[in-house]
Formats: sequence, structure tokens, C-alpha cells
Amino acid sequence: MKLSDYLSKHKISQTTFAAQLGVSQGLVYQWLTGKRPVAAEQCPKIEELTGGEVRCEELNDRVDWAFVRASGEKVT
Repeated sequence: MKLSDYLSKHKISQTTFAAQLGVSQGLVYQWLTGKRPVAAEQCPKIEELTGGEVRCEELNDRVDWAFVRASGEKVT
């Protein structure tokens, strides 16, 4: 699921989500509009915060998430 769809579905504002994640609302806006990609370090945090509804693979396709998941290492 796309992050924008998740926020809409759960009626979560960009400001609230940003606060939960510890980033600025402006950064969340940039992710949602495609002006800035979601950093790989943020993807696991977002996946966890959304209960797996938004997956790392949806947020950043430049990382081989299958490899990361298989390795058992956390991206931080």
C-alpha cells in the first residue's frame, strides 16, 4: 500500500505521522509528492509504524529488500 493511501485510510495527518516517526511534516509531504525519496533508513520504521501495511518495497525500490530481509540485519 502506498503511504498516501495508508494515511488517507486511517485518517492520519501528515503532521501526526511525522511526529510519530520523528521527522518534519515537510519531509512527509516531500515523500508523498515524490519530490524526495524515502531514505532506506526510514523504510523499516515506516513499515513497523504502519503495522506492515506500507512495505519497504513500496517506499524505496532502490534497495534489495529481499536480501536485507533474508540477512536478518536491520537497516538503521
